[in-house]
Amino acid sequence: MTGRTSSGNHGAWCSRKVQMVFFGLLAVAGTGTGRQSQPGPTRRAAASRLQVIQLPEPSTSSAVGVEQALLALHNLAVPGSQRLDLPKISQLAWALQKVIVAPSTNPVGPVAAPTEITAMKVYFVLPNGVHLYNPLDHTLQQIDDQDVREAMAAALMNQTGAPTGGCQVVLAASAPDYNRRYNTRGRTVMLLQAGQMSRSMQLEAVAQGLTFVSIDAVDAAAVRRVMRGLRTQEPLYVAFVGYPAGQAPSTPGGQARASQATVLLVVPPQGFQDEELLATKRGLEQAGAQVLLASTRMGLLTGMMGGTARADLLLNQANLDNFSAIVFIGGVGTIDYLNSPVVAGVVRQAAAKRKVLAAIGTAPSILAGAGALKGARATAYLSEQARLVQGGALYTGNAVEKDGLTVTATGVLAVTAFVRTIGEALAEMGPSATH
Repeated sequence: MTGRTSSGNHGAWCSRKVQMVFFGLLAVAGTGTGRQSQPGPTRRAAASRLQVIQLPEPSTSSAVGVEQALLALHNLAVPGSQRLDLPKISQLAWALQKVIVAPSTNPVGPVAAPTEITAMKVYFVLPNGVHLYNPLDHTLQQIDDQDVREAMAAALMNQTGAPTGGCQVVLAASAPDYNRRYNTRGRTVMLLQAGQMSRSMQLEAVAQGLTFVSIDAVDAAAVRRVMRGLRTQEPLYVAFVGYPAGQAPSTPGGQARASQATVLLVVPPQGFQDEELLATKRGLEQAGAQVLLASTRMGLLTGMMGGTARADLLLNQANLDNFSAIVFIGGVGTIDYLNSPVVAGVVRQAAAKRKVLAAIGTAPSILAGAGALKGARATAYLSEQARLVQGGALYTGNAVEKDGLTVTATGVLAVTAFVRTIGEALAEMGPSATH
């Protein structure tokens, strides 16, 4: 076997975050004229292919002061087109709308947001399509899978080759929604809110080391031609946000590859190890990976310690061609997966397609049972040693083991090293294999 490494301690692998407090009182105009538009995408994505992206938890502290951010607004560079990672997008979304929604301490779900907050729609136009932001659960709902950034830039800036930004932010709303609460003042309130949200986003962008082009006088008709889902909403504000052109940060190989990855976490429907799931998912997202959860049951999944998670898709419906890594989470519930033909089939298919195959805690036994650890150095909870040996693995008991594209770990205390090693395995994959 090749590419073997062992780790007995837990390194740190995270991205730097800086944060600004909510701020702003800038009103924006609702319409503009005289823009040349470009045709929008002609192909619409099938609903079954559209994804929900859970954004990583935003940071609420910052090394950048309000005064510094205000000064930076007057000396902005042109944004480049390199895609932003999920932590950066999470911070922008937080500043735009999440910060206005009081965080929930209720274990059964988030608190209800004020009507006027959710009436303002926030869209992120990214390289992988158009997404609607949900501030209650801090997610992006993909509504189209086409990259329309160039079409949007050409339509609103009336020139070819205009800067597109790594992402584009669109604020849109319907005046009747505001009129129902504010009567004849509805439109004024709507515009003021759009101004406050846009200013907050601008300050957060510069605090994150980003820059932007702001479109205040928006040609609503042009935006609707590019984003066809806005038929009943009025586009109020658009910003093209990105790293300063030519100054996008370089990242170490493992983290750079992870920032381009889509990872499938396979979770037992009940009895998963709560901390393994939470810490692994958070670590991957902080490295910029897009993470989806799969299980043999849809709906609410229950952890050993009472925590819950929600499956994004059924395991037998997962198309592994869409994922760079398949990661199995442990817990007492993994026993239901040891003799599952569906689960074994996923493991063997992932190995055949040369995906990164990872498991933590009790889950390495799933890989061993499917024949994926024959002759490989591997580790797991001590209770799983016999199963790994029976499956042909060379059990080491180390915190983390990497053998080729296979990564195994002992449990919660090894999560940091586990996530870092998954990133290293992703870095060994060819560019065409990373999604």
